[in-house]
Amino acid sequence: MLLTISAIFWLGGFALRTVIGNEFFVPGTLEYEPGISLDQERTLFQLIFASSIVVLVSYTLVLVSAIAVVRLIPLRFKEHGWLLMASLLFFLFVPVEVFTGYLDLKFIFLWMSTQDILYLQGLQAYEQHSTLMRETLSHRIGALGGLPVIATLSYFTAICVVVWRPLLYRGGAARTADAARRQS
Repeated sequence: MLLTISAIFWLGGFALRTVIGNEFFVPGTLEYEPGISLDQERTLFQLIFASSIVVLVSYTLVLVSAIAVVRLIPLRFKEHGWLLMASLLFFLFVPVEVFTGYLDLKFIFLWMSTQDILYLQGLQAYEQHSTLMRETLSHRIGALGGLPVIATLSYFTAICVVVWRPLLYRGGAARTADAARRQS
């Protein structure tokens, strides 16, 4: 149950953060939209900050609960190929998620320090911190080339594999019963 709920929050937060992040850029590029005001930018950074926290916490819960599920359920990979496929699709990209999680933490701490500076110095101090925030966000989005996108596609494929359960080994008695049912 924890795996399912945390996966919903993780993938939902990821999708939300992607939609918010796309508001910064000219469509199809990593060039910042020139018409965004500083107020809009601050609001978008605040939303990315909040969604990044949700993504980091829920991914940590997904990782811990996925390890627990794989170790504790009585299913064997040999007989349940779908479990092996889903596990490989998920665990293969843990290093990618750890690295991008580090970049997310870097963004979170930078935004928190920027908020403190804005509180102490006022809104006029924001413009000088805006460039650093934009660079950090661009680095996070462009990190590792296309690996985060491939990882996302793998996660959705793993969900499909768990739902449809291909490569499920059926022993001799189950196959005989299936064959008899098909003949009648």
